[in-house]
Amino acid sequence: MLAALALLLAGGAQTPRDARPPVALIPLRALGVSAEVANALQTTLRNELSALPEAHILPEKEIAEALRKEPECDAHLACAVAAAAKAGARQLVAGTASRLGNAVVIDLKLVDARSGLELRRATRAVTGSQDVLIDALRAAAVELLAPQRFVGSLRVEVPGVSGAMLFLDGRPVGQTPLPQPIEGLAPGQHTVRVADGGMRELSAFIDIQYGQTTDARFDLGMAPLRTVPLPALPAAGSSSPRKSWIRPAAYAGLGVGVASAALAIFLQVKAYSTASDLNRREAVNGLRATDAGSYAEIDRQVKAARGLYVAAAILGAAGGGLLLWDMNAFGIQGKF
Repeated sequence: MLAALALLLAGGAQTPRDARPPVALIPLRALGVSAEVANALQTTLRNELSALPEAHILPEKEIAEALRKEPECDAHLACAVAAAAKAGARQLVAGTASRLGNAVVIDLKLVDARSGLELRRATRAVTGSQDVLIDALRAAAVELLAPQRFVGSLRVEVPGVSGAMLFLDGRPVGQTPLPQPIEGLAPGQHTVRVADGGMRELSAFIDIQYGQTTDARFDLGMAPLRTVPLPALPAAGSSSPRKSWIRPAAYAGLGVGVASAALAIFLQVKAYSTASDLNRREAVNGLRATDAGSYAEIDRQVKAARGLYVAAAILGAAGGGLLLWDMNAFGIQGKF
């Protein structure tokens, strides 16, 4: 009786592991990165995928033997899918590691081993330390194999204000103070708006990170709105001539800053779109000799976008400062 119970418990303990779908990891294709870097990325990715409880990563030796049956099988997706299926995999992870400026772009996709259809894709552009790279690969692994856990949370604070309405991406999520962070948010940019029912209201774009709680603090201000008596309003045309240039200069700085940011976004999107297209065509062995110049063009576009971002920040700060000064926001205009 006890022996039968022990066998039953042992079998039950193994069931979750056996029920996990077997997944094959195909060697990453290196585009513009050294073989040493590609191997390090491959090892780190395998470790992160193996740590997930949602899937069982097949041994590297079994996949290598299945791929060796045809030359360069790992370079052709259809062949890799067939090899993974023969090795017993239900899904496979394949992708590329490429150089884009100072960043290493890792483009991964999860493919069904029976139909060959792409199920999900995860792309990361990584610069910085080894810890940053590991975190990026861990997030990509969860996004591919455990999308239900690929979420973050948001904690919103509005000091000194109780009962203010909170809106997330246009949807009401409660009133201040929130008892706990907002959970289950998809990583990426979200819009948060705070309104206290009067005329005080603030909105901001908040970036949600996978596995982290992002803190957002809104200061609506404690001073009530005041009206200015009509006799105190300056007469038309009484503005000081020496200050008449401030507001036009402020608007000009803000306008040029916005234009620079828009152009930077356009160049960055264009660069990443070109890189993704090259990666897709490379995966099906569709690259041409003329594509070599596209990588240099991508690098130029990324560098130009960075310069425009810096220019947009400087012009926006200068224009905003002049506008606040012209509106006497700091209470110092009369001193000049």
